[in-house]
Amino acid sequence: MAATSVLAALGVASAASAAATVTVTGDDGTTQVGLNAGPVTIRNMNPTVGIAFADTNGQFSAHVAGPDGTAVADDATCRLNGNATRYLTFRGNGAYTVTITNYASYRTDANCARPTSTETYTFTIASSVAITAPPGPFLMRAPNSYHTNTLSLPVQSNPGASGYDVQYGLGSPVNPDGSLGGSPQSGYVNTTTGTIDLTFTVPGTYTVVYRAHNGDYGSPWSTPVNVVAMVPFDLLGISWPDSRGPSYLLRGTINDKNIRGRVSLALARKGKHNKYGTYKSLGKTSISSKSTFSKRFTERRTGTYRLRVHYAGSGISPATTVYYTNIRITRRLFYK
Repeated sequence: MAATSVLAALGVASAASAAATVTVTGDDGTTQVGLNAGPVTIRNMNPTVGIAFADTNGQFSAHVAGPDGTAVADDATCRLNGNATRYLTFRGNGAYTVTITNYASYRTDANCARPTSTETYTFTIASSVAITAPPGPFLMRAPNSYHTNTLSLPVQSNPGASGYDVQYGLGSPVNPDGSLGGSPQSGYVNTTTGTIDLTFTVPGTYTVVYRAHNGDYGSPWSTPVNVVAMVPFDLLGISWPDSRGPSYLLRGTINDKNIRGRVSLALARKGKHNKYGTYKSLGKTSISSKSTFSKRFTERRTGTYRLRVHYAGSGISPATTVYYTNIRITRRLFYK
């Protein structure tokens, strides 16, 4: 008895003194992991505790408590020794304690008034999830397309979870508990593909976190992942407000109204064998608040030209070069 009491205080019951064999469901959801050899750590948020007895002559009571000391399963009270299963309610990460109180047989102590020994077993639930960061900036749509791309981020899920909470926000701060501040959007976990699938309407740097939950309690939030959502630099078109030479006015219209910065312009004239020659710089010009750029230039030679528009890139749009061909300068410039 004295040895049993000391071992119970340590959270371990020896094979010699323990009347019960105690197990807990492992992370595969099937295998029962033994606790008699000492405490174990699992990630399963929905485990069951199994109790079995080699000696079926006695009686027992069983109590399972969560990390805060609250009961997480129905108590087994004054039962005949045999097999018993306790279905647990997840109450967050931490140490869970299984306490078994042993009594003599029904003939000797019918009301379980005189305990003969107490055994204590512990296991720890350490649920966790993780997101795989994207390899680089994500293009919200393809150039010259209005179809929105979906970003799929692989995730490490958690066994026994009943659902997941996903948050992502543009420039959202991370709260002390790991959730996002401000007004983050809600996402979802695609359990078929094992990914978080996200779409974006505004370019910028987004923070993404998620957690698993079972009932009212959840795992810790994942380590935040940053996603740089970008838009392509593409043009709605080129126009010629002043098409009479030799001084011409060129105007371009940007497809996305969020893009700012400067563009570099250059012309190359088609020569022999239908090959374009060296580009002649027309200089740089700024993108206006109306998503347009304009540039006046002088060209005295007639012929067929190709226009090169180069955008150096920014935090929301990658560096891109766009070409317009078959620009013909005669007595009057026109583009077809």
